[in-house]
Amino acid sequence: MANQISQYFSVYPKAEALDGIAKHIHNSWEPRMRNEMKAYLDKGGDGLSTLFIEAMSDYYKGPKSTGRKVTVNPRKGAPKGAEPSFADGGGDAG
Repeated sequence: MANQISQYFSVYPKAEALDGIAKHIHNSWEPRMRNEMKAYLDKGGDGLSTLFIEAMSDYYKGPKSTGRKVTVNPRKGAPKGAEPSFADGGGDAG
């Protein structure tokens, strides 16, 4: 199944393929299956496609952090074409 997933995503640009494989595994496989796959990969992943191994190696490292916290103040500088997400009155702004 892992190689079939890799085959499906192999036509995408590599970064998209790696992301697509990891997202598919995360969203579609239950934790027990992901844990079994990790154990198999830790033993070498014999028979798995190199694309799948690379995608899952990144996946098992955990989320990537940019190192900076991003905060948005909806009352200041809404992005061009956007409006703050809530009214000055709060709640339903009645």
